[in-house]
Amino acid sequence: MDQTKSPNPGVKMRKVKVFGERNTGTSAVMQMLGSMEGVSTSSPRIPTPDIDRLEEKVMAKLEGFYRELYIDALLDESRSRNRGLSAWKHAAPVLDDSYAEKSASVLFLVRDPYSWAVSMYRQPYHKRAPKAESLLEFLDRPWLCMARDNLRPVLESPLDLWSGKLRAYRVFSDVGPVPSTVLQFEDFVQAPVFALGAALAVFGIGSDGLAEIPRPTKPDGMEAADRRAYYAGESWKSSLDPAAATLINERIDWDVARSFGYAPRDPADFSR
Repeated sequence: MDQTKSPNPGVKMRKVKVFGERNTGTSAVMQMLGSMEGVSTSSPRIPTPDIDRLEEKVMAKLEGFYRELYIDALLDESRSRNRGLSAWKHAAPVLDDSYAEKSASVLFLVRDPYSWAVSMYRQPYHKRAPKAESLLEFLDRPWLCMARDNLRPVLESPLDLWSGKLRAYRVFSDVGPVPSTVLQFEDFVQAPVFALGAALAVFGIGSDGLAEIPRPTKPDGMEAADRRAYYAGESWKSSLDPAAATLINERIDWDVARSFGYAPRDPADFSR
């Protein structure tokens, strides 16, 4: 269902579509936007009663990893029936006229690839492989995509998710008439209201009612003050070593990365 009507008839509803790879703050940003009057992050959906019935059966008959596998397949099918604006928040976006039909603006969330690699290793959402014993092993393994990622089915490395998604963001921004802007994870962590408010200002959306969410979005997430200190001091660097940093340097598309404000680092900076 497309929930675009404001509960207050006097307030014009603005649609903001959020795209960001896993572990870039999409949940927090969408929660903050969702609390604002006159801003919607919901996406149009066509009814899928056949998929709904199958999901009920899967939930009743399967559990654990197999249930997750089947549900992901159903989600892929559901997403495939909808248009660009209804894409998964972690997808490589595809431009079509659905954005213009809803007068949507697009917010791209990005993150330093070294920091992202550490976070992805710790929380590898949608991983379809055994647990890796080290960050280097994780980054050097192939990655099986969801169909709704809108990338190749199998990538040489999880790092190709990062380059592939940001490459798609750049193409979307360069060739399309849809208003878009970028929010860096590092800025958002340090000052959520200010950074997100500045991004909304690009779309002509005021920041009245914008507030930091009170609790972490993940069950084991850090509290706000600890999170700011952790990223301000780049404490995540202690989880990297020169070998992992070298692999990151080799696999990241630095032409794309530089266009989003990121540059390669010396692997020696990660010596323990």
